[in-house]
Amino acid sequence: MTTTIRSVKINPTETITTLNLTPSSIGAGISAAIGCSMFDVVGLTDSIDLFVDDEGLINGSPLNLPATVLAHLLGSPTVIFGTAIAVSVTPDGETIGLTDSQFTRIQKALAQKPDDSTIDTLVESLSPFPTVVGMLRNI
Repeated sequence: MTTTIRSVKINPTETITTLNLTPSSIGAGISAAIGCSMFDVVGLTDSIDLFVDDEGLINGSPLNLPATVLAHLLGSPTVIFGTAIAVSVTPDGETIGLTDSQFTRIQKALAQKPDDSTIDTLVESLSPFPTVVGMLRNI
């Protein structure tokens, strides 16, 4: 029986760590790890969910470029502010720990340069942030 839920914590400062959450208090654990009172879920491919601060944009949280790139690479072109937590999800919507292949997929996605198509989508999504767009155009 699994006693923890393996996840990946992605900070806006590009600090990426493995985090083990307690299944019996998963909501509280995610809120504490993100540093928010309300979170939202961004569904990605391969049964990966990204938990994010629901009020990140309005509470002044910094842009999380690594999590934003990950979301774009894994099928959800959304802009993320503040810390994000990646976990796995069952077909019934239950939060579970990342499998080895999901964990590896996240690591590879965060380590690679996005392809041209992904960069184009990122540029469109991040158009309100011209400094970030300029940086993306130069990678």
